[in-house]
Amino acid sequence: MQIAELRLVNFRSYEDIRVSFSPGLNVIVGRNASGKTNLLEGAYFALRAASCRTNREEKAVRWGAPFTRIEATLEVAPPGSDAARRRTASVAYSPGQGKQVRLDGAEVASLDELRRQGGVFVFVPESLLLVKGSPARRRAHFDAFAAGVDPAYAAALHDLQEALRQRNAQLARVREGGDPASLDPWDRQVARSSLELTARRRSLVTALAVRFAEYAAALAPYGGVYELALVTQLDEIDDSEEAFVAALVSRRRGDVARAVTCFGPQRDDLRLAEVRTADAGGFPRRDLRLFGSQGEQRAAVLALLLAERAVAAELTGDVGTLLLDDVMSELDDARRRLLVRTLSAGGQAIVTTTNRHYFTDAELTGAHVVSLGPGAPDE
Repeated sequence: MQIAELRLVNFRSYEDIRVSFSPGLNVIVGRNASGKTNLLEGAYFALRAASCRTNREEKAVRWGAPFTRIEATLEVAPPGSDAARRRTASVAYSPGQGKQVRLDGAEVASLDELRRQGGVFVFVPESLLLVKGSPARRRAHFDAFAAGVDPAYAAALHDLQEALRQRNAQLARVREGGDPASLDPWDRQVARSSLELTARRRSLVTALAVRFAEYAAALAPYGGVYELALVTQLDEIDDSEEAFVAALVSRRRGDVARAVTCFGPQRDDLRLAEVRTADAGGFPRRDLRLFGSQGEQRAAVLALLLAERAVAAELTGDVGTLLLDDVMSELDDARRRLLVRTLSAGGQAIVTTTNRHYFTDAELTGAHVVSLGPGAPDE
């Protein structure tokens, strides 16, 4: 999937703008506050019907306007086909009235229909929270990626969420005096769905970890060896239904007191870390969430997105669209050239910059360049 054209109406700083994109590398040049990040957010909004920057989507509506509307013309190739066809995705949003999401003019029955058009991978300043933020944020990001490339993962995630909902409701009833034995069937259901989801989660993390290590080592400020790993309570038990049920039963008293299931993949985390050599002393792994520099954290997020795009292409055949906001400014020249080569190797990438000289003349000649705002900088 690629974006051929984007129109933003009353979105952030834009009253009404149309921008065309090419299938390969697109470079958006503009001074600070010229609307570069807003443009990327608008593209993401069109493809996911949600903001990549805030949960308060009323902030995306232009000041004083009653609504916003985003429309994207897409080039979508059906699975197994090289022949792309044009589709139009549109999202209209008015604070207090909700969203209207359409595909080729018809309202979608589910946002999954929009997401199935193709992948989108985005880096904006808020993306650093993938490293610095909570396990829930990393888990939600990974689940969204995994569900997009593996329908069976999406089904397993849905099954676990439903089983947890039912078990937590029963925990509340037991806390009010219900029979603890009434939890037994829900323990079994949570165990089965957890084991299915965890097997798929481990497989995808393993695939991502190989790519992540390559990209992170190449992009990190001082090189190094980096790893992406799944941190899960299920490593404490063997992968059997009986062991999982026993773990739930042993924690039942605490779960009843909280009316929440506290053991399982719903508490997983992703660890992004530098792997240290034995002669470096200290801990063998340096968690980037706690000890990473700003440059390392940016490189880690970028490496994760590039890894996700590569794995998605392997599993689905769709490279998707990569949206990168001001990633060139904190890279040295060698790493800029490496990144541009990676972005130019295939698929669509839309990259913003305040300085076109972060790119070579040859790179700009091969890219589609868009200048934003009056007096867009040439230096």
